[in-house]
Amino acid sequence: MKKYIFLFLLSAICIVQVQAQALDTNALKPRIQFSIITCAAGSDIYTTWGHTAVRVVDSVNNTDIVFNYGTFNFNEPNFIAKFVKGDLLYFVSVNNYADFLTEYQYEKRNVYEQVLKLSTAEKIKWYTALQVNMIGDNRFYLYNFITDNCTTRIKDGLFKNSNFQPTSLSIKSFRSEVVSAPYQQGLPWIGLGIDLLLGAYSDQKPSDYQAAFLPFLLHQQVATTGRLVAKENVLKFATETATTGNTPFFILLFIVVVYAFFSRWNSLTTQRLAKVMDVVLLLSFTLGGSLMVYMSLFSKHTACYQNYNLMWMHPLYLIALVFYFISNKIIGQIGLLFLASIISLILTSYWLPQHFSKEVWALIATALLLNYRLVEKGRLISLFKKQ
Repeated sequence: MKKYIFLFLLSAICIVQVQAQALDTNALKPRIQFSIITCAAGSDIYTTWGHTAVRVVDSVNNTDIVFNYGTFNFNEPNFIAKFVKGDLLYFVSVNNYADFLTEYQYEKRNVYEQVLKLSTAEKIKWYTALQVNMIGDNRFYLYNFITDNCTTRIKDGLFKNSNFQPTSLSIKSFRSEVVSAPYQQGLPWIGLGIDLLLGAYSDQKPSDYQAAFLPFLLHQQVATTGRLVAKENVLKFATETATTGNTPFFILLFIVVVYAFFSRWNSLTTQRLAKVMDVVLLLSFTLGGSLMVYMSLFSKHTACYQNYNLMWMHPLYLIALVFYFISNKIIGQIGLLFLASIISLILTSYWLPQHFSKEVWALIATALLLNYRLVEKGRLISLFKKQ
């Protein structure tokens, strides 16, 4: 009997010890829930593509916070110049989820939450990385709108700290996704401006890992990655409708037709209007070309590199603008040089690694007509002198 009592007590002690160890182990494991937060586009230009953040709920420490990599300081000295050059520092900030949500509710922007199904080890690894990222200068990074932004930072955190692999997305290029968003938000002229500034670098087809570089692309990739999403919550603060309307193409085409009409109709009024359009276009192409040169050659925005639009829009039009009023002979020679550059672009466009939209082609046609007029201006004065 004593033997059985001893064995019973020994077994009870072992069971208690095992249960105590299990409780201690569970206590050491923070009960963390990770969610990808995707926010709809807003009314400001910089919110056109939406926003991505990561929510971390820690039930042990009773915290519910959002890590936001899209924070920047509007009061930064030379803010616009730094943004254009690519020197503007963005940083990660932390907000209470309730405060974060209030802002988007006020702006009437829908919020989509994807609760992730990660292992405890993966959660701890990513949470530790986020906390390290909040220390000192680790918070700051140079923003790049296709390779390093609020979405790519979270995408990198997810796939680097978990065993999941990104799925493929059916997108043509970086350009197609960046440019289409402003058109869909009813900002087609903004979309055209961005389209002009993007170079051949942005026409690359991204890899599976690079593809989710914008908020809703990451949302789609996370949704299609097998067994990654435990559940999805949608907070509707507005009714989302795709904005449709006339694209800049029809207006630009109208300008080309009117410009051609003024150029060919031989009356004092139309000829004067054609000359006014000459000057306006020379000035516009000078300013636009100057910005294009800066973004392509001197900025840190890699998406603007290797821009073949410089073959028809460039700051050298400033020289043409000066000689337009000084020497018809020289302006004719300048026009011939610029015209040859545009024709070369047209003839080789099929093989160039850069995509040109129909709106850009309409602008190229305008530049072609402008330079033809410059050539004609030089020829007419030569014929006049011979007579």
